[in-house]
Amino acid sequence: MTDNQVGLVKALGFVAWADQKITPEERAVLETVMSALAIPEERRRELCESLRRAPASITEIAAEFDDDVERRFAVAQAVMLAGVDGEVTEEERAKIAELASAFGIDQDELEFIYEAVDATVDAFPAVFTG
Repeated sequence: MTDNQVGLVKALGFVAWADQKITPEERAVLETVMSALAIPEERRRELCESLRRAPASITEIAAEFDDDVERRFAVAQAVMLAGVDGEVTEEERAKIAELASAFGIDQDELEFIYEAVDATVDAFPAVFTG
């Protein structure tokens, strides 16, 4: 397990908290991500307990990452998480923009990430909608 992996979970939690709660759909995505990353059970419990209280700070999240590719991947995953319920709200967009800014991603690149995620979802709808 790397800091980037823990950072990804924290970044997703940060965006999930945009509306002051984590929905069941968002919770399912977080659980799937932690499973896919093979985060050990004890660390998963710690992360979940932390996320139940509040999201990590943007400074804490940014400090977890040491790789630009991983930062961009985290933002793309945050966009996907935000859309899990069929709509990306303004609050979610604001949190994603805050995350991107903390990672050194400018507005043009962020828009490119949104477009790439949209194209992926459009190309593989069964994967994203069940």
